[in-house]
Amino acid sequence: MNRSTTAILILMFSSAALAQAPQPVPQASGDGKVSVPWAVSVVHTIDVQKMVALMREQQSLRVGVAGSAPRYIYNVTTGLVVDDQGHVVTRLSNLDLADKNQKLTVTTNQGMTLEAKLIGVDLATGFAVLDVAYFRSTMPKLVTVSGLLDGAAVKILSTDVVPTATSERVYISPSITVSEGRVAADSIYSRARGALTLLSDALLARCDSSVVVTTENQVVGMAQYAGFGRAYLYPVDFIRDTIAKRVIEKNDNVPAGWLGMTGDSLTQLSDSDFAPLGLQRKAGVIVRQITSESAAAQAGILPNDIIIGLDDFDIAGAADLKATLSTLPAGRAIKLRAIRNHQPLELKAVLGPRPNSEPVNLLAPFDQPWESASAQRDQLLKRLEELTIRFRAYHKSPPSRETNEAIRELEIEIRHIYDSLRALGPENSGAPPKAVQDASRQAYPGAEFTGEQDVSFREGFTARQLNSQLAATLQARGGVLISSVTKNSPAERAGLKAGDVIVGTQERVLLSAAQLQALLSSQRSPIALKVVRNKEAIVVSLKLE
Repeated sequence: MNRSTTAILILMFSSAALAQAPQPVPQASGDGKVSVPWAVSVVHTIDVQKMVALMREQQSLRVGVAGSAPRYIYNVTTGLVVDDQGHVVTRLSNLDLADKNQKLTVTTNQGMTLEAKLIGVDLATGFAVLDVAYFRSTMPKLVTVSGLLDGAAVKILSTDVVPTATSERVYISPSITVSEGRVAADSIYSRARGALTLLSDALLARCDSSVVVTTENQVVGMAQYAGFGRAYLYPVDFIRDTIAKRVIEKNDNVPAGWLGMTGDSLTQLSDSDFAPLGLQRKAGVIVRQITSESAAAQAGILPNDIIIGLDDFDIAGAADLKATLSTLPAGRAIKLRAIRNHQPLELKAVLGPRPNSEPVNLLAPFDQPWESASAQRDQLLKRLEELTIRFRAYHKSPPSRETNEAIRELEIEIRHIYDSLRALGPENSGAPPKAVQDASRQAYPGAEFTGEQDVSFREGFTARQLNSQLAATLQARGGVLISSVTKNSPAERAGLKAGDVIVGTQERVLLSAAQLQALLSSQRSPIALKVVRNKEAIVVSLKLE
């Protein structure tokens, strides 16, 4: 089970210092107090040759290993003892799911190292369940908390490696460290996963599987890393009574559930396409394609059905549906609420096993919609802005191990976002023609209009991405400045004029010309555009060709 190819390479190149097996040391929090006894360090010893062979087989990669590479590397993470039956829940990367004879040990906060056996992995969530015989009937009852208020402060217990000196040599040892975080307002994506949202600058890739507790050391749950500074926080009750339970009952890996259909959010439909559906609001997913012999096909789902609910959860869009399904295992019976030919109906389905059981790439954007390219670009740009601010702040900080590690992970995620943006379409740059500069300066005195290149639209106009100065003048995040309008074109008939700024539609904000191109190419006529003209907001209905 690979987090990502990037994570694998980081582990390989950074593990030379871990050629010696990690040795146990007492675990303590940053304030010197002993950490909660249910949090343990987990060390997974990985045979490099076996791992490379697995990568070659599963991913068809050509991987070379230097002759100086160590025979073993060590994946060090955090685990939570969830009961008095010896069960520990954690998250493991680079795991051969077919091999139950993994070399695993856990280290307690008293410095005791114990052997652990892999029971299985819940592939829907990526959590693994271990069996540690020593913990049977030896652990006290978990002190848990069921809910937290928005903004509540929490402590994040994560395993790190620290050098430990003895009279003979220096060892790299696992140790529980403590950082501060807070619980954010639940997003619909977090709720759909049965999780909360956790925010902290201390959340890095190695914090995947951190144990989260209150300031009074009550266990809240475990974190699933979702990008620099944030994670999904799964409540301990869900970890113990749902995830661990289904792995323990099966005594094996539990495949992730799969419905076997694709669809579009109703918000992606033009008004002319939405009106015949007879719905009051654009909430739901319209089914586009059904995979043969899938759970969706067996349940009788048909193209053009509109999914509006799954069990007790209302589906506002495709992102909701994806998030709701993301934590469900194969074999789970679900109830879909749908609309077909203006009539409501209920469909029962039993999820099949996901064809590709690999967990989602950890560097995928947080709450990434299962929607149009323009919606994905909006979110990527928003995340890029957030990461860039953090990146600049860390570069101004004094050098340290923690600073360097944060910068390295920020660089990886920023590069990943740029790759994703390039896949969605190129951005253009250049200088605007003098005519549009003059016209725009009349409408927006004092603004400069250089640095961007005109993009031609088949609807009969040219436009460019709004620069930051004009965006600030309009108090907008971004937009598209119209440079020229062709006579007798759909744009002119719609009433668009040079100097207008297209800032979005009724459902979304547009930040760039590339986003506007993607939107117009994916929509059907007509489309309502939000436009700023002479600093006044208007709506223009554009008929597409």
